Amino acid sequence: MTVGIIFGILPILSVYLLDGLLVKMGLEQSDLLSGANLRTPEEMGFHITPAANLFSVLFVPFVDQVFIMGLIVNNMFIKDNPERVIIGGGIIYSLIHFQLNIGSLFLGIISAGLLKTTGSIIPSILVHTGFAIAELSIVFNYPRLISLLVFFV
Repeated sequence: MTVGIIFGILPILSVYLLDGLLVKMGLEQSDLLSGANLRTPEEMGFHITPAANLFSVLFVPFVDQVFIMGLIVNNMFIKDNPERVIIGGGIIYSLIHFQLNIGSLFLGIISAGLLKTTGSIIPSILVHTGFAIAELSIVFNYPRLISLLVFFV
């Protein structure tokens, strides 16, 4: 559980640290990042209602991890090589969500690795919750980071 909390807090902290680094380097007003504040969350597929945000932070990670990691990947660990299953878990996670990007692959690999290492699904749920909170924080509070993190989203 401690491992899940630590890995869940890392994406949230990295948002604040990356934004602070942009400000410190003076890049927040660069041509690359200018106009990012003009984007609205609705244009990016996010809802403004607190209930929808709470749903996407608490319920979705739980269901995702229980279904994908708990049922599919956990059964694959019984039958196959753990290294291939961890990479395959990341690919399956990306394919089930129809999001073929580095962020989904990375989250799937981390979740499968935590499942194999800890033997529990709780750290995977906590990490997914941390990534969901970081995503909402970027969209609503730090939209200029979207231009930098476009390869992960």
